[in-house]
Amino acid sequence: MSRHDLKKLFSPSSIAVIGASDKPNSVGMKVFKNLLQANFAGKLYAVNPKHKKVQEHSCFASVKKIKGSVDLAIIATPAKAIPDIIVECGEKGIHLAVVLSSGFSEIGKEGQALEQTMLDAAKRYQVRLMGPNCLGIMRPHIKMNATFDNNFAKSGSVAFVSQSGALSAGILDWAMSKEIGFSAIISLGNNADINFGDVLDYLTHDPQTKSILLYIEGVKNSRHFMSALRAAARIKPVIALKAGKNAQGSRAALSHTGALVGGDDVFDAALRRAGAVRVMKIEDLFSVSEMLFSSKKITDNRLAIITNGGGAGVIAADRASELNIVLPSLNEGMLTRLNQVLPQQWSHQNPIDILGDATPERYHATLDICKNEKDVDGILTMLVPVAMSQPLKVAKQVIQDAKHTDKSILVCWMGEKHVKSSRKLFAKNKIPCFDTPERAVEAFSYLTRYHQNQKLLRQAPGPLSDQPRPDVAKARTTIESVLSSRRTILTAMESKSILKAFKIPVTEMTSANTLEEAVLTARKIGLPVVMKINSPDISHKSDVGGVCLNIATEQAVREAFKKMIAEVKIKAPQANILGVTLEAQSKSPNDREVMIGVIQDKVFGPIISFGLGGTLVEIMQDSALALPPLNRFIAHQLILETRAAKLLGEFRHMPAVQLDALINILLRVSEMVCELPYIQEMDINPLTINEERIVVIDARIVVAPVPKSFVPYSHLAITFAGSESL
Repeated sequence: MSRHDLKKLFSPSSIAVIGASDKPNSVGMKVFKNLLQANFAGKLYAVNPKHKKVQEHSCFASVKKIKGSVDLAIIATPAKAIPDIIVECGEKGIHLAVVLSSGFSEIGKEGQALEQTMLDAAKRYQVRLMGPNCLGIMRPHIKMNATFDNNFAKSGSVAFVSQSGALSAGILDWAMSKEIGFSAIISLGNNADINFGDVLDYLTHDPQTKSILLYIEGVKNSRHFMSALRAAARIKPVIALKAGKNAQGSRAALSHTGALVGGDDVFDAALRRAGAVRVMKIEDLFSVSEMLFSSKKITDNRLAIITNGGGAGVIAADRASELNIVLPSLNEGMLTRLNQVLPQQWSHQNPIDILGDATPERYHATLDICKNEKDVDGILTMLVPVAMSQPLKVAKQVIQDAKHTDKSILVCWMGEKHVKSSRKLFAKNKIPCFDTPERAVEAFSYLTRYHQNQKLLRQAPGPLSDQPRPDVAKARTTIESVLSSRRTILTAMESKSILKAFKIPVTEMTSANTLEEAVLTARKIGLPVVMKINSPDISHKSDVGGVCLNIATEQAVREAFKKMIAEVKIKAPQANILGVTLEAQSKSPNDREVMIGVIQDKVFGPIISFGLGGTLVEIMQDSALALPPLNRFIAHQLILETRAAKLLGEFRHMPAVQLDALINILLRVSEMVCELPYIQEMDINPLTINEERIVVIDARIVVAPVPKSFVPYSHLAITFAGSESL
C-alpha cells in the first residue's frame, strides 16, 4: 500500500471516538478524555447511542449522524458490535479505524471468526484497520493521544511500533522518566490488517521520525515486512526487540540443519539482511537508537579503551572478548607516542590504563593518539570517580576532542553522585554515555553490528551465478518423479543428482541391491571403497550403522554388506532398505569438513546455513544463516560468521582451502532454493574441501509438492534478482 493511505491515521483532521463514555475506568471514557486533555487541534466527535452528551460534549448515536467528514474512527465498543460499526464507517466514508477492543483472534476460534467477519466488512468498504486488541496511537507533535494509557508522550523524533499494548504503556512510562520524546507510538495489537510493513512504509518518509523502534512478537507477511524494513533501514536507524527468543520449535527435524536452526536464529538473519539491528533489552532500544543516530560510521569492530581504573578496563576487555570485539594491540609507534605523554606506570597495552590521577590533559593526549590511529575504529573513554579524578573537566575535554575526529567515541562515567553533571553534558552534546563498562562495550557491539548489517542491506541479490547454467528442468523432473511415487525424502543418489544438475561437484555413487552386486561394483570402482546404506527413510546413516569406510578387499566388502544390512534392520526396523551404495574412498590429509544446509522457515521461507560438518555437527553447534538469494559478498560473510572459517585458512601444516570454490557452491545452493520451491530441508554433509578440490560426500534432500498456482520466487522473503520493487 502507499504510505499516503495512512496519512489520516497519523495526521487526522477529525476523529470520531465510537464508544465514548462517562463510565469511570472504561476504555471509551479514557481515550476520549485523553484526546481532550492533549488538546487535539482537529475536530473531535463522541459516538454512543446511549448518551446525548459525553464529558460535556455532544454525542452522536452513530457516525452516520455526524454532518462533517471524519478522517479516523477510534472504536472502543464490545467486540461483537464492531463488524456492524465498520459497515457504518464505510457508509460514512471513513476509511481508517483503530479497534481498541479485545475479544478477537487472541481468545481462540470464536474470536478468530469474529475477527474475520470484521475484516470482510472492512475489505468490502475499503476501511483499513489498526488492531484489534491494541492500545491505540499517539502523535505528540499534533497533540493526538488516541490511546487509553495514563501518560502522554513528550514530542521527539523516535517512533515506537509495538504488537503489545501493555508493553507500549510500560515503555512509555519508563521513557517519560528519562525525558525521551516520540514522533509516534503505534500499538498494532493483533495486526489483523495494518501491519509492520504498512507502518514502516509510512514512517520511512515521515519527517518527524528520525529513528524507528520495533517490538515484535511475530511477523505475518514476510515479503512486505522485509521490503518495508529494508526501505526504512536505508534512511533511518531501525532497532528491533523481539519476544520469544528461547521458544522451541515443535517440528521434528529430518535433517541436521533442521535440528540446529531455530526460528529466533532465522529472525536474526532476516534483520541482518534488512540492515536493522536487534537488541535484547528494553532499555537498549533507546540507548542504541540514540547512539546510531548520533554516532559516526565505523568500518570494523576494533575498539581502543582508555581508562583511569585498571579494574574497569579489565571488565570492559572481558565483555569485548565475549562479544568478539577486537581490542587491537598497540603498535610500536603508538607505544612510543604514549610513553611520551603518560607516566611510566601506565598499562602499556589496550585497555590503556592512564592511572587514577589522570588529568583532563592526560585524557586529551591519549585520545589524540588513538583517534589518529588507522587500526582503531572506535574509542571507549572511561572514568572511575576516584578522589583525584575531575569528572566534569574531563568530560568537557572529551567533548572537544570528539568534535575533531571521524572516529566513533563512547564514554562510560561510572558512579552516580559525582558524575551526574557530566552525563547531562554528554547527552546535550550527543555523545553516548553509559554507567557500566559492560553496557558501553555492548553498545559498541550494536554499533558495529548495525554498520555490518548496513553493508548486507546494500547488497543487491543480483543475477544467478555465471556459466555453466544449471539443468533446472532435470532437477525438477527428478523431484516430481519422487513426489509421484508418494515419497518426500530423496535417496542419497537422487539428492546428488539434484546437486549435479546445479553443477555442484559430488562423489560418484553406485547402488548395489545384493551382496554380489556390491562386490562387482567395488571391483569396478576400485578398492578401497566406502559403503553406505541406501534407504529413503534413514536420515543419519552413521547413527544406525549405515556407513563403512576404507573397505580394502573384496572379502571385506562381503562382510561389510552382511553386517550393515543386519545392523540397520535391527536399529531401523521400519526403514525401506534398497541395498547399499558404493563410492571410491578418497581422503586427503588436508581435507576440512563443512556443512551447507537448507530449511524452510514458516515465516521467512528458505534459509541457507553454513558451518562445521561431519558426524559431530549437532554437538559442535557451529552454524550461520542467510536468506537467499546470495551474492559473493553475502556468501563470504556467511562463512566468516562461523568457527569453521578459522579452519579454512592456513592451519598448522595444512594450506588454505579454495575459498572461492566454496563461495561458488553457496551461490549454487542459493540458485537451487530460488529455482526449486519443492525443497523443504537439505543437508550437504560432509562437504570436503582442501587446497585442490571441493566435493560433496553425502547429501540429503526433503521435498514437498508445490501448488499449481505457485508464482515463481514467491517463496523468497527477499526480492529476487535484485529488484527492489517487491
